[in-house]
Amino acid sequence: MPSIAFGQPPEPLQPPFVPTAPNMLRWIADQYGDLEAQVRGQQRLTFRQLERQSATLARGLLAEGIGKGARVALLMPNGPSFTVAFMAAARIGALVAPLSTLFKPRELGWALRHGDFQLLMTTTNYLGHDYLGRLEETLPSLAGQTARRLWLKEAPYLRSILTWGEGDAPWGVPGVEALTASAENCPAASEELLAAVEANVAPADLLSMILTSGSTAEPKAVVHSHGAMLRVGWQKSHRFWAVGDPGDRLIGPRPQFWVAGLAATLLQTLLKGCCLLDPDDLSAAGVLNLIEKEGATGACGNLPWLKQFAADPALKDAGYEVFITALETAAFARRTADGVRFLNPTRASRAPSPAQAPLERLPHTYGMTETIAGHTSIPAGELLDEERSGYCGRPMPGVRLRLCDPATGEVVEHGEIGEIQVAGYSMMDGLYKRERPEVFTPDGWYRTGDLGVMDAEGYVRFQTRMGEMLKIKGANVSPAEVEACLNVLPGIVRSAVVGLPTPNDDPLLVAVVELRPGQAFDEGAIREALRRQLSSFKVPRRIFELSNDDFQFTASGKVIKRGLDAVVAKLIKAERAP
Repeated sequence: MPSIAFGQPPEPLQPPFVPTAPNMLRWIADQYGDLEAQVRGQQRLTFRQLERQSATLARGLLAEGIGKGARVALLMPNGPSFTVAFMAAARIGALVAPLSTLFKPRELGWALRHGDFQLLMTTTNYLGHDYLGRLEETLPSLAGQTARRLWLKEAPYLRSILTWGEGDAPWGVPGVEALTASAENCPAASEELLAAVEANVAPADLLSMILTSGSTAEPKAVVHSHGAMLRVGWQKSHRFWAVGDPGDRLIGPRPQFWVAGLAATLLQTLLKGCCLLDPDDLSAAGVLNLIEKEGATGACGNLPWLKQFAADPALKDAGYEVFITALETAAFARRTADGVRFLNPTRASRAPSPAQAPLERLPHTYGMTETIAGHTSIPAGELLDEERSGYCGRPMPGVRLRLCDPATGEVVEHGEIGEIQVAGYSMMDGLYKRERPEVFTPDGWYRTGDLGVMDAEGYVRFQTRMGEMLKIKGANVSPAEVEACLNVLPGIVRSAVVGLPTPNDDPLLVAVVELRPGQAFDEGAIREALRRQLSSFKVPRRIFELSNDDFQFTASGKVIKRGLDAVVAKLIKAERAP
């Protein structure tokens, strides 16, 4: 079995700087200067401002006793404030953990306790949520506490909480003001000291802790190093990203407390010199507003969202076209008397007459938080061969994959289903508070819990999570494979495939779909479209339409299948009722 992908260079593309956060900040400031790096509403941040503002806050953190190895949590929404705060802590060697703004008090309390954080930097409110009140509910010991002198049995290492936004609490202090004052009032925390601190931040030092859902009741705390995150970000943004041309201004709604928002969106836009536009409105009207007022040239996000606004007549009526360039990116174009041209002149010069790439030949890039998002794909601009529709691509340079029998651990033959195991340059340092033998195989591979197949040329196809595979007519059927085929069909926003128990041994394969507004549901047409992509036994026997409200979602936006079988059973029963 190949350990590297055929036809691709064996070594990952390296950044032109030693891969640490302080070196990256200075490099992007020198390269991109006064170009805008990030915009959210009235907040604007250039690359030079990001480096300077984060340096001031970093000096303030040093004056407050925060340095290499300190654990700093961020509870903030996407935007310039998040990015400056994150980079201020990262550039002095602190381990930075963005926390989900969706966390309820129980989840937030677990995260603060598990992460052993010394400092929390938090927004005061966001989208009508009172985070100061949420923290008081999470940490009852805050009552009566003095700012910068916290002693909390619920989070025993937490000594200080800094706040961003309107509102105050006796146990918190305004973050920007406090850190700026600390930097100014402590001559020892000078630019020279900051430079000396940053010179001691190494690629092997830990950069970020990302909390992600796992198979257990609590999240997994995945830790990554500076070297891994910046090498991966550089290679993917320069080889595997289907947007990111000079001059791109990209709408990116994915939350930066998850790996897709932090690494595959924020870091990649910074490294490519693009401007990240953080939207408040994800509708087609919101996209149109960012095109016309902020000069948006493209977007990156999940496929259902891209397809939904791409098909909305509001954009077409305004003279715009949306071309999905990969299953997570899109480029914007405008119709003129001379034809259709991309809004980004650099992209337009490469493709003066744009055409929509066939979605079924775009790779389903495969990855996870533990590997800094995608690790298996094909280079930007390439298409899968027709016979590989639904494949993920090949391991990126620097990544090693093998497929093993889940029971024996033996490597399986090409074309056989096995558990995907991964190693290489993008692999996490580990799971926080978990010993390595709990996480990795004895020879250093990470067991993903995903089933897939790899062909003789190194192309990988994700099948399903272990335990989700269905046996129909003696053959394995992956719900994820069927969903992938459904989700690229025109008019379908999202789908879910489940197996209903029957008196026979085989389950009844059933799918539910959400259609975009104005799309008529035609079960027969959908089944016929699937027959052109899948073996007959993989085509659901029944397909039903559900509204968005009928689906339940995880915090990361994935469909929760638990309970869908009961919903579908009721629909079938209703059909049979006289």
